[in-house]
Amino acid sequence: MIKNYFKIAFRHLWKNRLSTALNFVGLTVGLASIMTLGFGVYAYHSADAFIENKEALYTLKTVETNGNVSDQTTYPLLGEIVHSAPEVIGATHIQGWNWPWLKVKDIETQKNTKYVDTSFFKVFTLPLKYGNSKTALKNKYDIVISEEVSRQLFGDINPVGQTIQADDSLNLTVQGVFKPINPYSSVAFDVLLPTALLELNPGFKQGADWYNTFATNYLRVKKDTDIEALEHTVLDIAMRNYQNTEGLKKLRLDSFLNYREGYNPTVGKIIKGSLATIFFILLIVVINLLNLNTSIIYNRHKELAVRKIIGSGKRSLIMQFCIENGILVFTALLLAGILFVQVLLPAMNAIYGSRFGNIHFNLGSDYPLLFGYFLIGLLITLTVGVLPTLKIISFPVVTAIKGKIHNSKNSFFVRNAFITVQFALAIIFICTALILNNQIHYMQNVPLGYDAQGVSIVKLNLDFKDREAANSRIQILLEQLKNNPYVQGFATTEVIPTAYHYNYNDFYDPVTKAELNIRKGFTGTGYSKTFGIPLIQGREFDERRDASENNSVMINKKAMEALGWKDIKNKQLTEKGGAEETYNVIGVMEDFHYQDMQKSVEPILHYYGGKRGLGYNNRYLSIKTTPGKETVVLNTLKKSFDQIPSRHAFDYELLESRIHGQYKLLEGILGTVNYVAFLTILISSLGMFGLISLMARKRIKEIGIRKTLGAGVGKIAYLLSKDFIKLVLLACLIAFPIAWYVMDKWLQDFAYRIAIKWWMFLLAGVIALCITAVTVGFQSVKAALANPVKSLRTE
Repeated sequence: MIKNYFKIAFRHLWKNRLSTALNFVGLTVGLASIMTLGFGVYAYHSADAFIENKEALYTLKTVETNGNVSDQTTYPLLGEIVHSAPEVIGATHIQGWNWPWLKVKDIETQKNTKYVDTSFFKVFTLPLKYGNSKTALKNKYDIVISEEVSRQLFGDINPVGQTIQADDSLNLTVQGVFKPINPYSSVAFDVLLPTALLELNPGFKQGADWYNTFATNYLRVKKDTDIEALEHTVLDIAMRNYQNTEGLKKLRLDSFLNYREGYNPTVGKIIKGSLATIFFILLIVVINLLNLNTSIIYNRHKELAVRKIIGSGKRSLIMQFCIENGILVFTALLLAGILFVQVLLPAMNAIYGSRFGNIHFNLGSDYPLLFGYFLIGLLITLTVGVLPTLKIISFPVVTAIKGKIHNSKNSFFVRNAFITVQFALAIIFICTALILNNQIHYMQNVPLGYDAQGVSIVKLNLDFKDREAANSRIQILLEQLKNNPYVQGFATTEVIPTAYHYNYNDFYDPVTKAELNIRKGFTGTGYSKTFGIPLIQGREFDERRDASENNSVMINKKAMEALGWKDIKNKQLTEKGGAEETYNVIGVMEDFHYQDMQKSVEPILHYYGGKRGLGYNNRYLSIKTTPGKETVVLNTLKKSFDQIPSRHAFDYELLESRIHGQYKLLEGILGTVNYVAFLTILISSLGMFGLISLMARKRIKEIGIRKTLGAGVGKIAYLLSKDFIKLVLLACLIAFPIAWYVMDKWLQDFAYRIAIKWWMFLLAGVIALCITAVTVGFQSVKAALANPVKSLRTE
């Protein structure tokens, strides 16, 4: 019997090959998209699977009275918490400071390095391939590395006990090798070193006091710990020890379960958006199949009646249609899997990988996902196979044999409701794509307050093997740049537009006592000129006054206004904390967008970073060249840099490319929205195409009679398509308010945003109507042009 089920199924799929092909294409593309988005969600939620008992893990955040929240505290605080709070059973910093070069024989590498405390493995259950987590990192010169770093430095051997040289000066002993970490994990690193080693660094030691807040903390607590009471304990410690408690409201313990959403809200929104999109695509796919299957099954009423007469039961008939749909669904699922692995997953990595890390499908570890996709296929098969069949087999046999069976008003209403929902979803995505595209275009074209054209950014920290010799050579290169006719300006700085550190401090006017929290960084001679930032008062830094410029600072207009100043004559600022140094304000720059346009312009302050050249405060060399001469200048510079021995190769980037890169994630989201909008339109159109084909076939005699009585092609095409046009117009009325609400709420996250215009919705509606007109019109005209003589023949 099973053999007959399959034989009949293949015959009917071939007989209705147009609808079969339409269903197959829609299913394949839709399921491949569901697989891709689903895999991203799966990778995200399974990324921290290696961390056990996450509900007992917390991060420490600083809450200020002005509402600002950060995940940083003073460095000594954690040690006092462990000493004073017995409910804390493990605690660690995860501190980024530098990435030392690791060397074994002639092999060198530099990887993402974090400094952690000795109790790190009590907090995070990081699985080790080699080594003992209880003893790893106990000593100051221990090191734990990833499996990838181990393979790169030692090959396939167990490296525990082996020595690695760090920065040509420190000998470190390998105490552990950890297994690969998912790139979506909350904690990402390749190398772990003890904080005891970091504390030997003079620069770190100077800042690791009770004033500077730069440390990130993770705590594991006992079961049933009163978190609110523990927060009070932590705050008491801070109030007793912090050098400055002004503005400190609370030290909050946040559950690690919410860590990623809090640390990077964009990721959370992408995941939620992916889940919603999966649901929408699945809904559209099922609706499409239900519509087509219902229409096809109603055309097979005589076959079903005959089969019931000769003894087929309901179960047998349902089985037949489930097998037919199962063949279609699971064949599409197989092809969708190939499309997912070969095309869509690499495309998703190209969009999001640079920001969140590439993910790869591994059959050995990701098999639960295959089971999930199998269940989706089974769910679709049962839904589209059972529901229409139950309806048709409920009709009396006599009625079905006579051919007097017709779709009920209820079925007609359900079909139209499904079509409306399909196109409403498609129109929502079209509206979203139009609004997002306009928002990105707006952000990319708003005046930045500086001139990026012709500016190239060169990274200066190339890890030169002989720093003093390299500095001497670079000083000569900079003198050559002064005399280069194609160079209009250059500067060596710690910060540049698009790359300002999250580095703030409180400053106050020693006369008025007006206080302001200001973002800060180091610049130098030529900064304003190179980037074309207007000076509205005073002057910029001048290295010819090098001896006195260390006591000078420059601010932007926003900072001047926030301090209540009209001008900067005889104005000074005192930096709070430590020695409380006082600086002379020598210049005010016009406000410029040193961040992307999602964020507003904040008060900024620039210290003098020293003479142009290598230095701790000089990470970038920015060069303004004559338009069209960038390549000439940079190629000359590259040849000179290549002669200076360094671990990193000479590299540069156009500032305009950096600015554009700030919106790469948004453009990736736009690309995804465009794809989903296209997909929903495609699947909906395929379904509509199939439905009107069946409708034209069902009304073939009516069309023949109308043509015989004088009806033209246009009249008949209108007759067949008018209902579909009405449904799309209804879908517009449903979709427009939803799209407006969603996008208006989403745009609130942007400091600089567009106003949503009426024409965006009109354009989305016109696009949907045009696609509908083309889809429906093609088949309608084809039916209207058919020979009425053939149409009027009896079966």
